Amino acid sequence: MTMKRKLQLAFAGALIAALGSTLTFWSADAEAAVNRYTIQANSPKPEACNNHGTVPAGSWLQNKVCGYFVGTAMAGSAFDVHETAQSDYHYGHNYGGNNLCAWVPPGALSGSPSGKADESCSAQTKERIGHRRSFGSDFNAKAHDAEDGSAVTVDPACGGGAFLNYFDSSDYSSGSLRDPAGTPAAQVQYRYTTNGSNPAVVVRDSNLGWVFMDRDCVTDWRGVKFHNDDD
Repeated sequence: MTMKRKLQLAFAGALIAALGSTLTFWSADAEAAVNRYTIQANSPKPEACNNHGTVPAGSWLQNKVCGYFVGTAMAGSAFDVHETAQSDYHYGHNYGGNNLCAWVPPGALSGSPSGKADESCSAQTKERIGHRRSFGSDFNAKAHDAEDGSAVTVDPACGGGAFLNYFDSSDYSSGSLRDPAGTPAAQVQYRYTTNGSNPAVVVRDSNLGWVFMDRDCVTDWRGVKFHNDDD
C-alpha cells in the first residue's frame, strides 16, 4: 500500500470518528430535550385525589402524585414536562417566581407545547421531594394518616394575609411569601410548617384554598400535636 493511500485511509477514519462523535452528542442532546407547556388559569383540582373545583390563579404544585401542596404554578408561567404518570400528573420544572421541580395535576397545561427545553429536574430530585421532611416539619398528623389540616386560629390581617407561594428552588430549604392570595378567615386548617429560617405555615382556607401564611400569624394552635416522621 502506498503512503498516499495510507494517508487517505487515515483521514477517512478520523473523519468517520469525528462524525460519529458529533452524531452521538446530537443524539444525547435530542434525548435530553423536553416539551415546554404553559400553565392554564382555573386548572382543575385533582378529582382522582378526592378534590373538586378549580384553582383560579393557575394550578397546584405538589410533591408527588396526590401529594402535599407545595405552591401554586401561576397561570401563564412555563412548565417543562419531564415525566407523565398514568394518572396524567406531570413532573417537571415550573418557572416564574417558583423556579422549582414539582408535580402538577391533570388539566394544568396548555394543549400543545410552546417549545423545547433542556432537562432540569432529575430522578434524584423527584425521589427526594417525594418525602415530606424534604420540604417541611411539624405536620398536623403522622404520615399517611390525614389529607386535610387541623383547625387553628390566625390573625387574618397579620403579615399581609395569605399567599400562593413560598418556595423558590428545588432544594425546598427556604423561601419567602409572595403572590398575594387575599385575606383568610380567622379559622384555617393547618397542615405543616415550611423549611427555612423565616418559615411559613401551609393552611387551607375555606375560601382561598391551600395557601401560605407567616407562622407568627397563628394566634391559637388549639392543641395541634406536631409530627415529624418521614414518609
